Formats: sequence, structure tokens, C-alpha cells
Amino acid sequence: MLLFVTMHAFAHGSTTTTTASFYRETKWCGACNAQVRYIASVDHSYCVDCGGKVRLFAPEQRAAVDEAAKRHRYQAV
Repeated sequence: MLLFVTMHAFAHGSTTTTTASFYRETKWCGACNAQVRYIASVDHSYCVDCGGKVRLFAPEQRAAVDEAAKRHRYQAV
């Protein structure tokens, strides 16, 4: 999501949207069992509340993304 927002903002000459979106960005923390703000490093991102590694999607969201990818795998773009 952040990549899309960043590219969209630069394409339209605005950085306000990018900065605001950056501070609202969240990822899934399995330890907290919630969407949380995070600190990103080169290799991983970490929860600001508990320090655990975070993922982009919650388990149920991940399953939905995987299913959608399977359905659209062989369609031309």
C-alpha cells in the first residue's frame, strides 16, 4: 500500500499524501494479534508495541490474497 501511495503522490507532484500515509501505515503483529504501527529495517519490520516481527497481512487476509492470486494467475494483464 505504501509503495502505491508513494508512487501515486510523486506522479501527481504531491508529497503531503505520502507523509500522512506513512504515519498511518500498519502491518499485522501475530504476538499482539492486531494491526499495529511498525518500525521498518532492511530485512524485517517490527511492532512498535511488543518488538515482534510483523507481516503485511493477517492470516485470514493472507488466505484471501492467495486465493485471489490463484484465480487470476493465468489471466493476461
